[in-house]
Amino acid sequence: MVRALLYILTSIFAITFIRMVIGVLTRGVGDLINAEMKNTSQTSQRSSGMPTQGELKPCAKCGTYILASTRFRGTSKGEPVYFCSDSCQQAFPA
Repeated sequence: MVRALLYILTSIFAITFIRMVIGVLTRGVGDLINAEMKNTSQTSQRSSGMPTQGELKPCAKCGTYILASTRFRGTSKGEPVYFCSDSCQQAFPA
């Protein structure tokens, strides 16, 4: 009787310990993966040098949609116009 009780208590302790170790390991691996994904997304946004959010406007010359914050801008008939590149800006009739 005492031996059976000892086996049961030992089994419960072993199962609890194993579950704890598995939980710590999976939490640690999950944190590593999340940190790596966060670093990768920040690096890709920084390396491109281009903004990734904003209002889209069509290029006045070719019609390609670009961000309104582009550095290629001008005015035509008092209205702001946007260009996708320097070559489109130069080719646009003023």
